[in-house]
Amino acid sequence: MLRNSQHSYGVLARAFHWLSAIAVLGALFCIEINDFFPRGSAERLQLLLWHIDAGLLTALLLVPRLLWRLGNRPPQITPAPQPLFQLLAHAGHWALYGLMLALPLFGVLAQQAAGKPVALFGVAVPALLAPMPEYRHLLREIHELLGNLMIAALALHVAAAVWHHRFLRDNTLTRLIGPLR
Repeated sequence: MLRNSQHSYGVLARAFHWLSAIAVLGALFCIEINDFFPRGSAERLQLLLWHIDAGLLTALLLVPRLLWRLGNRPPQITPAPQPLFQLLAHAGHWALYGLMLALPLFGVLAQQAAGKPVALFGVAVPALLAPMPEYRHLLREIHELLGNLMIAALALHVAAAVWHHRFLRDNTLTRLIGPLR
């Protein structure tokens, strides 16, 4: 089933979710392990390029993902959560969407402020900013702060999914991955 049903997410919503998850985790993984390699090494450069590719892919997936979400009502949670928890869940999802856009944007701006070109899988990304070395550090700090917020938001997201499944015993998790046996 392509579209969401009353009880579960459709194939396209699931694909957007898991492809986004892979891209975000890939970007985080590549940047977190780059300190294991010496500055200027080919491995470290390759990890940076993969980090950029994964980050830009995350942003590119966001547009069709949001359009699909706006046109396809999410399945109901059974039993229904209390209104406060529903509000917190919506806020958490929109925070993740905001981070999936802001993180790549500030990453691109930081690179371009430093006068470095940005490419997605080898294809140049149009310049959003002329080289501005005086802003490079600030933009990079914002990018890193947003990255740390993303890690925290992802941890809360996963913890909430486990909490719903194990303790509340509702269908929050199974709507996305199917019944667990």
